[in-house]
Amino acid sequence: MKELKVIRAGFLLSKMRQNLVDSTRIGVLAISLFVTGFVGGCGYQFRGSESALPPDIRTVYIPRVSNQSTEAQVDNLLTEALRDEFERYGVLTVVDRASEADATLDTTISSVLQERGATTSNTDIALQMFTVMTVESELRRRNGVLLWRTGNLRVSKAFGAQSGVVVTSSADFAGGSMGTSDFSNLSDREVSRGQEQQALEDLTSTVAQRIYSEAVLPEF
Repeated sequence: MKELKVIRAGFLLSKMRQNLVDSTRIGVLAISLFVTGFVGGCGYQFRGSESALPPDIRTVYIPRVSNQSTEAQVDNLLTEALRDEFERYGVLTVVDRASEADATLDTTISSVLQERGATTSNTDIALQMFTVMTVESELRRRNGVLLWRTGNLRVSKAFGAQSGVVVTSSADFAGGSMGTSDFSNLSDREVSRGQEQQALEDLTSTVAQRIYSEAVLPEF
């Protein structure tokens, strides 16, 4: 009798364990189905996985960006950034010739400007510089039909070390005896060219992302 009770107890314990495992599996499955349904119901897709363009647009030609600004070599940076961005997701294939492409993306840099901002403390004025890029871009079919266009897309990027770029003669600055022409003579306090170059690289990457997002990705 004692052995029978032991066997029954073991059987019940095994059954309880199996029920617990089954319940856990059902719970995980339910959560998975809920998440899948929620994501699908919201119409969410991973970035770059779909295209808002007509289904016959599968290849794109990205010629060298036209540069109307005074900033040398920025056209090369943006051209490479655009090609990298379009190649990243594989929705469109970037080709080397317009004759091979279903569409061509033409982009023009209208201007690259440096603008000044200032953060005022009790005694000093800390300078913060911004690089501002304005571009125009359009995507057309091989036959010239317009697919997408953006005009005057404007993106800015701050650069310069706030703690290092300080005008201690803030009274002169506030009084107007120090103008914007003096910023180029800030010697060791001025923003380095390296920081400005990094700002340009960040800007071109941001512009490329904006163009890809607006031209290719569907709106949700």
